[in-house]
Amino acid sequence: MKVNSPEDAELIVQKLPCDLGIHRNPRKGTLNAPDKLTADLDTGREILVDEVFPNEFNLEETHRRIEENTETLANYGNSLISVGGDHSVSFPTVKSLKQENPDLKLVWLDSHLDLKEKVDGHVSHDVVVRELLENGFSEDEIVFVGITRIDEDEQKFLDEHDLRVYMADERDEFLREFAFGEQPCYLSIDIDVLDQSLAPGTGYPDGELTIGQVRQVIERVQPVHGDLVEAAPCLDEKGKTVGNGREVLQNLIEIV
Repeated sequence: MKVNSPEDAELIVQKLPCDLGIHRNPRKGTLNAPDKLTADLDTGREILVDEVFPNEFNLEETHRRIEENTETLANYGNSLISVGGDHSVSFPTVKSLKQENPDLKLVWLDSHLDLKEKVDGHVSHDVVVRELLENGFSEDEIVFVGITRIDEDEQKFLDEHDLRVYMADERDEFLREFAFGEQPCYLSIDIDVLDQSLAPGTGYPDGELTIGQVRQVIERVQPVHGDLVEAAPCLDEKGKTVGNGREVLQNLIEIV
């Protein structure tokens, strides 16, 4: 059930429409994903749905708005689920929540590491984790799971740093070894972690996981905050990505 104030909400869903963070790939289409994924949202929980409208010509201004809004919402003490939008929207969201709670840990459920270097100073969707490491997170506070593709420059970064990476076929190992204990966790889910047959409507459909396997990760992590990003409805096939994305989002809302 949707409510109209944070005080009445069990959790808050923050819609973050954005596609400016995608710059190396012409396969965009994430701008209207939050509306598609949250349409007729019915979870049996009292939810406030909020939205940050982007500056469609300025990524940095969009990120500033998201960070400011996240800071405001965090003051209410609710769990926060953000729905993108490209993965760059996770940067201001996670950064703000980390500042509010320095003990926050991060699990990156994605087929990509997003550890590339910035281009022209922009925090695009493929550099987010690298930037978070320079904005409050230490290497032992981040875990990657579901990875299928590591670019050469990212492998070089891994060789020089102590980061925990579980490939898609190492998911069971992650489920056994995950050990943040009682520490609060943020779970960022890129829809491209799903197998291409389940999520063709995304910029880089490189994933190998099933919806059930993603749910197992959510259950194991027990996040206090999270997000779902990178769905591109205009690239979808027969609504598969949106439909399966809605199921992942329902799972996340149920467990948070």
